[in-house]
Amino acid sequence: MSSQHVTRLRRESRPEAPIGKFVTEAAVEADNRVARAIAGPPPTEAEAEILAAAAHEPVRLYSRVSVTDLESGEQVSYRIVPEDEADFERGALSISSAIGRALLMEYPGAVVAVKAPGGERLFRLLRVEG
Repeated sequence: MSSQHVTRLRRESRPEAPIGKFVTEAAVEADNRVARAIAGPPPTEAEAEILAAAAHEPVRLYSRVSVTDLESGEQVSYRIVPEDEADFERGALSISSAIGRALLMEYPGAVVAVKAPGGERLFRLLRVEG
């Protein structure tokens, strides 16, 4: 068997490793995060004061977060909790919800995109406690 034939058989019997796909997806997500951070409007004076005083810790399970809806300007606070403890009326937001997943491991000042039934919404993370 010739070496060219062996090389061709190896390529045919061993499909390309999917790692390239994951690397590409990670790069696209990183580009999207940078684009969202740049595209979001600059913080208002009130938001800048909150951000300056905020501890720079990432959002984790049981963190209390304050966010601004960049479209409406409304500020809301939530606690990120496990799915079985979620109660939206009391501000306990499931970690598996769209906004919970988007905020996870983000830092104050980040702009996150949340896919909602009415379309994509942008939120700025202002404060993380706990």
